[in-house]
Amino acid sequence: MMGATINIGAEIGADSMIDMGVVLGGRAVVGKHSHIGAGAVLAGVIEPASAKPVQVDDNVLIGANAVVIEGVHVGEGAVVAAGSIVTSDVAPHTMVAGVPARKIKDVDEKTESKTSLEDDLRKL
Repeated sequence: MMGATINIGAEIGADSMIDMGVVLGGRAVVGKHSHIGAGAVLAGVIEPASAKPVQVDDNVLIGANAVVIEGVHVGEGAVVAAGSIVTSDVAPHTMVAGVPARKIKDVDEKTESKTSLEDDLRKL
C-alpha cells in the first residue's frame, strides 16, 4: 500500500499484504499470504553479508506499529500483536505481545477468526 518503504534486497511472497507506512529493511523476507500491519518495521541488514535479516514465514500477521529486530525469525502462522517489539525468534503458531514481545498463547481458531484478512482485500 502507499507509503510503504521496501529496501534493497527485501523479498515479499505471493498474496502477502504490506500495509501503509511499513518499513521493510534491507534483505527482510516476508513469506506467502502474510499481512504486515500499518507502520510496522522489519529491521534490515545490508552489511556484513553474514548478518541475518528478519525472516517472516507464511501465514503470519504482524500487527500495526510492531517492530521486529534484525535476525529474528517469525514462524509460520504466528501472530505479533500491535505495538510489540520482537527481539527473539517466534515459534510457529504462537501469539506474542509486549515490549519486549513474549508468548501470550498458542494460535487457536478464535485467534485466527479475529486476525484473518479477507482474501478479497489482497486482490485490490
